[in-house]
Order: sequence, then C-alpha cells, then structure tokens
Amino acid sequence: MTQALPIAAPSRSEQLGSPPRGSPVTAAAWLGTAFCVSLLVTVQSLHHGDEWWHLALGQLILNGGIPASEPFSFVATQHPWVDPQWLLEGLLALLVKAGGDGLASLVLGLAGSLALLLAALAVPKAARVPPGWRAAAMLLGGVTGGVAMGVGGQTITALGVAATLLILRRWRDGSRRAVWLLPPLYLLWANLDPAFVAGLLILACTLLIHRATGGRRGAPAWSPATSLAVIGVGAAAATVLGSLGLGVAALVLLWAAFRPVPVEPGSRRRSLLLASALAALVTLANPAGPGLYGYVAETLGNPMLSQLLAGWQSPNFHDMVTRLIEIVAGLLPLCWLLARRVRVPDALLATALFLVTLQAVGAVSLFALAAIPQLAEYGWAAWHQRAPGGLQRRLGVRVAPPVAVAVAVALSGVSLAVVVPRTSSAAAVRFESANEPRAAAAYVALHFPGQRLLSSDSDASYLAYRFPSQRVVFVYDEIGIFGTGPLTDYHNLANLSGDWKGLLVTYHLNHAVLSATSVDAAALLELGWTVDCYDAASDRVVMSAGGGPPTASPPAPREAASCSS
Repeated sequence: MTQALPIAAPSRSEQLGSPPRGSPVTAAAWLGTAFCVSLLVTVQSLHHGDEWWHLALGQLILNGGIPASEPFSFVATQHPWVDPQWLLEGLLALLVKAGGDGLASLVLGLAGSLALLLAALAVPKAARVPPGWRAAAMLLGGVTGGVAMGVGGQTITALGVAATLLILRRWRDGSRRAVWLLPPLYLLWANLDPAFVAGLLILACTLLIHRATGGRRGAPAWSPATSLAVIGVGAAAATVLGSLGLGVAALVLLWAAFRPVPVEPGSRRRSLLLASALAALVTLANPAGPGLYGYVAETLGNPMLSQLLAGWQSPNFHDMVTRLIEIVAGLLPLCWLLARRVRVPDALLATALFLVTLQAVGAVSLFALAAIPQLAEYGWAAWHQRAPGGLQRRLGVRVAPPVAVAVAVALSGVSLAVVVPRTSSAAAVRFESANEPRAAAAYVALHFPGQRLLSSDSDASYLAYRFPSQRVVFVYDEIGIFGTGPLTDYHNLANLSGDWKGLLVTYHLNHAVLSATSVDAAALLELGWTVDCYDAASDRVVMSAGGGPPTASPPAPREAASCSS
C-alpha cells in the first residue's frame, strides 16, 4: 500500500500565482527605456572641475607618452609620480579630439547608464523580478547616484562595481564561468581609475562571508529584524564614534554573532577565490606597478582630503537632491522588512556603502548601484506577498510587445532629443564659458604668459588644461601627490588663515584668477591688488599685485573692464 505524501498548504505567492514571465521583447523595452531615460542624468558636461587636468594630461600622453613627473604645478611633489589613470586620460583626449567635449560627455554618460543597467540585471534568476520593477529601481538609483557621476573615473568605477555585482550574482546562481570575467575586467579597470580597490574589497568580503559558512547550502537568511538591528547599530557606531572604520567593525562583529550566512545553491568558492586572486594580480600591470596601492593608501590617508574636495565631504542633507540618499536608505530596510527575508551579503554590502556615503558623498553612486538590485528584488517580493490580490491582478496586466516597443521608442526618443543637443560643440563651449574662467584664461595668456596664478583648486584644474606646459598653477584636485606642506599652505591661502600674506611672497604669487564674490578677492583688494578684468560669463576676476596699499577705494570687480575686450 502506497503512503500518501503530505501536501503543504499553498503559500500566499502560490495563491496569487507565479510572477508573470512576460515577453522578452517587453522586458527589453522596459530596460531599454530606463537606459535611455537615465541618460538625462548620466550625460553630464565637464562640471566637476577635475576633468580638465585629466584631459590636459591625456593630451600630453598622446603627444609624448606618460610624463615622468607631475607636469602642471609650480610646487614640487613629495615623491616621484607616475600617472595610474593613463588609459582613461588618453581615451578622454582621443574622444575630445574626435568630437569635442560633447562626445566625451556622451560616451561617459553611456557608460554610466550601462552601470545602472548591469546593476538592474544583478538579481537572482530564481526571483523572477518583472522588468518593470528593475526599470523603476534603475531610474531611482540613477537619480540618486547620478550626481556623483561625470566625465571621469567616478563613472568608470561605477561601471566596474556594477559589473562586479553582476558577475557575483551569476556566480551565486551557479555559473562557474562568469568569475573568469574578473581578471580582464580588473586589468582594464586598474589602468582607468585607482578606485578599482572598491571592487576588490567587495570580492574579499564575498569570499570572507562564504568562507564563514564552510560552503554550506541552504543556510537560513537573517530575519528583517536582525538586519535592521545591524544597520541601526552599525550606523550609530559610525556616527557616535566618528569613525567609519569603527562603524564597519561593529557590522563585522554583529555578523559574527548572528550568523549563519546564506549561501545560494550552486556557489563555488574555489573558482571565485582563484579568479579574484588573478584579478588582484593583474592590477599590477600598471605604469605605477606595486606603487599603485601605495598611491591609493597615501591618497585615502591624506588628512586634507575632506577639507579640499567636495566629494570627500559628508552629504548636505539640506540639499533636496542629496536627500534622495535618505529616501533610498529608508526604502531598503522597509523592503527587507516587508519581504520577510534578506540575504546577509546584501544587508552588509548596502549598509557598508551607506556608511561610506555618510563619510564621503562621492560614494553615493556605489551605494545606489548596490541598492538597485535589492530594491527590485525585495521590493517586488514585498509587493507580491503583501499587496491585496485584487490590486495585484488589476495592476498586473501584461503589456503587449508592440505596445511596449511603441512606448519605449517614444520615451527614448524624447530623452535623446533632450540629451543629444547638450553634447553639441556649441553647447559645450557655452557651458565652459559659464562655468570655467574661459575669458579670464584668455586674458592671462595675452597679458601674463607663464606667470604663477593663485586660484581655487577647481579653477587650477582648468587653468592647467589651458596652460599645460607652463607650470602656472598651485594645487589642483590631484591633491594626494603634493604632501601636507603645500596643501596646508594652499588651505591657509584659500581660507585667509595663518601667515597667508607671507605665503604670497614665498610662492611669488603676483597674479590671481578668483571668483568675483570670494573673500580672497576682497582680501587682496584690501591688500592693494588691482582688478585687471572681469569675466562676466563665469563671474571671475583677473587680479594683480599692486605696489602698496590702495590710495583710493578700489572699484568693484564687476566695474572692471571685460576680460574679453
């Protein structure tokens, strides 16, 4: 007599039916539309400032190879310097030579949107997340993290991190071949941007978590309550103790106390270990060699980093754009809680990158990329499990492929109609004139060629681009190579602190390009400097040292002659 097998009661997901697979054409239409719409955020002009010195260096590399020393500043660096980003700078110079600044903006924007797309694809295949949820998460992540992208290494790093997350996802899904994409990825990435170390840290943490389980399969996930506790305690530790390292250490201790850690069936640690080790090894194929890691450590350990670079400062949550970080950081634990399950690696990665973002707002793009697949997967799971069945059936109507394609073409066309004109040569010149001291630099080239210039570090990057062979700038955004001495002097000059007047004499500074409304310009006027011309488009002034204290009230900068006259 055959014994009947027990039949489990159907779950809510089974009662509602399996998530619809949908047509591949419809899925491609959803994601393609999100890709094109995200270009509105990722295609950016050269507005971060540091793009200009990278471009100038790229032109030097194309003309004569990688310079053996820092080429732009009139102060000596603290050690011999080899450019680790030579490939990115050469590519930027080639793009500008082929199609102007607009072509560089378009190509890097496409790379940024590709990063968002790869992140949206990095969800478990078994989760069967509808493409509409992936597209929505992709756009939310793009709006949040797009502020930190641009025409530079930050976009390349975003693309590298997204590719790493997708490869790890496929490895967890059981693919043994996907991990062998890591070595060529990191060989290329290491020569484009030193921030490839962020990807290596993600790989190391993945291996550490997998090792802690002894390779067991089917280990249960943390409950949402435990995950929320980890986030709360870790974030509190980072905030109260004032140290990112201590905050992350608190996360590690909690992980050790509350494991087990889930490992998806099909994962193979040995293949990932070998591929990760090879990926780390090939990063040494860089002009800097092993010194590349010393360069990264020296830059990160520079105490002036957060004082001089906006991307290394904490977010300003009074800024409405930056407050999107709060929205994403709030949605993530809510989705974990409502979905009733969360994998520990997901919780740890999102929490760690959120803590990094609290210390340096420039890391927001990495936090957004980690959040995209989690918002898609856990958000869909929460909706599928919690939303009323009638509402799900009404909103779950499948879109016919022809309709999906028509909508995708229309929305993509509108997006491209906005983006493409922004990449024209005329638009690039207008943006440069309005945001950089373009006319002021032309005046300096005519009247003060080869003279040292006092300016902000951001304007110094542009001036290095305009005068790449004259060594006329002080400190620009590559601050890790200058050492604390010149950086402290620059900080004193920029903030009118210490013996800033004596530093003008020490560094033989008799000319300046400054914001017309800056306190530096006002202080130099009181010191007897004169305004040579006013760049109305960018609101900059060209100033020169006078022979003594002013004999009369100096004219306001805006009353000076135009720099273009």
